[in-house]
Amino acid sequence: MPRIAANGLTLHVQQSGSGPDAVLIHGLTGDLSVWFLSRTFAALAETHRVTAYDLRGHGYSDAPAEGYTSLDHARDLLALMDARGIDRARLVGHSFGAVIAVHAAAIDPGRVEAIILSDPYFPTLRHLEDVSRWGHWQNFRREAEEAGVTLSSDTWYDLTTFFDQVKGLDEQRLLRFRQAVGLPGLKRVMRLAMTTCGRDSKLDAGLTEAQIASVAQPCLALYGEHSPFLSTADYLTERLPDCRGRLIPNAQHRAPEENPEGFVLAVREFLESLPNNRPLSPVADCEVCS
Repeated sequence: MPRIAANGLTLHVQQSGSGPDAVLIHGLTGDLSVWFLSRTFAALAETHRVTAYDLRGHGYSDAPAEGYTSLDHARDLLALMDARGIDRARLVGHSFGAVIAVHAAAIDPGRVEAIILSDPYFPTLRHLEDVSRWGHWQNFRREAEEAGVTLSSDTWYDLTTFFDQVKGLDEQRLLRFRQAVGLPGLKRVMRLAMTTCGRDSKLDAGLTEAQIASVAQPCLALYGEHSPFLSTADYLTERLPDCRGRLIPNAQHRAPEENPEGFVLAVREFLESLPNNRPLSPVADCEVCS
C-alpha cells in the first residue's frame, strides 16, 4: 500500500503503466477503489502512466481536522504530482474530484494538459441546479429520515448538517442508518464528520465563475444521461473555451459505477483524441455503452 508525503500529509497512492500521465481523482465520501472497480485504472494503464490516490480524509490517506475546500485538495494534488515526478497530467475527476481538477488547472494551468469532468457540480454554480427533483436524492432522503436524519431539499449540498445529525444518532437509529448505507459507508461518513469537510466542501474557495471559465485546456464534460447536474453540464460546454459534452447512457450521478463500460469507453476516446497518444486497443462492443 504505497503512502507518500505531500503537502504536509501522507496520502495513499497507486500508480501503474507508462506513457502520458493521467491522474484519477475520486469524489467526496469515496476512495480510489472506484477506479479499480470500474476498470478505469486498468484500461488507462494500457496507454498512460496512471496515478490514483485517496483524497485527504478518505481511504488510507491522512484525515486532518480541517482543510477540505477544493483549493486545499488542489494543492494536495499538485504536491502529489511533485512527489511522483509528474510535470504535467491529464486529470480525470469524478464529482467533487472534478471540481478539484478544475481548481488545480485554474491556479497552475501549466501542470494540467486536459481534464475529464465526470458529473461535477460547483459550489459557485449551485444556483443552476435543483437536486430535490432527483429520484435518487428523494430515495436517500426517505431512508435517512427513517433512521432519524432529516435532510432538507433546500440544503441538499450541506454535508455539515448531515454529518452532525449522523454523529448524534442513538444506537438504534445508527443501526438503521448503517443498514441503509452499509458499514463501509458509515465508517467513511463518521470519519469525515470529525473534520471540517462538510463546511469546506460547500465553499467556492476562490473558484468563481470567472475562474472556471478561464480554464482553457481541452475538457470533456462527461455526465450521466439522468444526472441531476445537467444544467451544469450545459454551462461548462457553453462557457469553457475548449469543452465538449458527452452523456453516459443508463447512468445518473455515478457513471463509473452505474455504467463502467460506457464510462471507460468515453474516457478512452477523449484521451485518444489528444496529441501524442499511442493507439488504443479496441473496446469490445456492449449494449449498455451506446
